[in-house]
Amino acid sequence: MRKDSKLISNLAFRLMSFSMRLVNESSSRKTSDKLKEFGIKSGMTIVDYGCGPGRYILEASRLVGPTGKVLAVDIHPLAIKTVNKLVVKKNLPNVEAILAKGYHCFIQDGSVDIIYALDMFHRVDDPRSFFAELKRICKPSGRLILEDGHQKREDTLKKINQSEQWKVVEKKEKYVICTPA
Repeated sequence: MRKDSKLISNLAFRLMSFSMRLVNESSSRKTSDKLKEFGIKSGMTIVDYGCGPGRYILEASRLVGPTGKVLAVDIHPLAIKTVNKLVVKKNLPNVEAILAKGYHCFIQDGSVDIIYALDMFHRVDDPRSFFAELKRICKPSGRLILEDGHQKREDTLKKINQSEQWKVVEKKEKYVICTPA
């Protein structure tokens, strides 16, 4: 990455992080309520794919408990740095930050119970590769919670169907729940 591109990318990440803090502080619907809907249980291994600055990490860590694992994945080095700082500051031994390369996230095949990808899917350039990677890491009994983000539901469903990797089993107002196809 060129130096000026990296600077712009880092600035964009910092602006996004700041705006997320403002939204979290003013939101009537807390992150804990959102994650509870996903059925996360103690002992599970979950992935926060596109974790950004770690908006959901604290609650996810609490929900999986000391025997579970939260894998916070992002393509941006500042996201990983921010999550790692949060892990140290809040003493979260069950959280691991993972820098993805493209869509590959260096997680063991078939090891994840729940993957959630929130407010990021509209930025995925290659849905087939994205869905293939998520299927690779997901247990056959696992689930993917995919938020539409800044795109129409029809676009989300079309991309899922075209991937032939996942099937939609439930549609909620802001997200869909999928299982491996």
